[in-house]
Amino acid sequence: MNQRIPLRRTTVLAAVVIMFAVTATMVAQTQKVEGLIKARSGSEMVVQTKNNTDLVVILTDSTDVAQLQGMLKARKKMSMAALIPGLAVQVEGTSNTQNQLVATKVRFKGNDLEQAQSMEAAMHETKLTNQQQQEELAKQNAELQAHKEALQAQQAQINANKAAINEAVAKFGQLDDYYIFGEVTVYFGNGKTTVDPKYVPQLTELAQKAAKINGYMIEVKGYASSSAARRLTRS
Repeated sequence: MNQRIPLRRTTVLAAVVIMFAVTATMVAQTQKVEGLIKARSGSEMVVQTKNNTDLVVILTDSTDVAQLQGMLKARKKMSMAALIPGLAVQVEGTSNTQNQLVATKVRFKGNDLEQAQSMEAAMHETKLTNQQQQEELAKQNAELQAHKEALQAQQAQINANKAAINEAVAKFGQLDDYYIFGEVTVYFGNGKTTVDPKYVPQLTELAQKAAKINGYMIEVKGYASSSAARRLTRS
């Protein structure tokens, strides 16, 4: 009987030591940090701590999110949607194997939330304004590019016209290279300068032929009538 009692006491003492060791390990893993939410994407958010280090915080379905109100810091349960960039938070949780903090509790003050929401609204407005400015700038650049291309096309046409004119001028000095496509004889009445309507179809046909030829030349010759020659001689 005296040998069995010490054995039982030793077993109980060993169990207490093991439980104490497990509890100490769990307490050592619990962390509390304070800082500003720098970024948020789904269940992950980056908190910039007071020592300017970035800590990745993992949010789970069991994470307790609450707003502290009043002098007594009464807790008001909040949705995770309230965890926006710029919000000052207190996070409590345990570290995982990736050195990320799996949050069990997230706390923040009401006035801090209002400030973060105001900052987010201002940033959204600034982002929207910048986007509109970029779209307007892109539109102006497209218009400038189109205008530049139009000027280039116009300059190319001018250069082509100049080349055609130069070619025509060179040919005009070599009349032997030309042959007659058509002729129209027009008679004017004595003292008249108006073309008789009966010659208009013939002149129109000649002009239409000339328009289809590059480097054409129209030669106009005039002769005085015999009666006009006598009047000029008498005067």
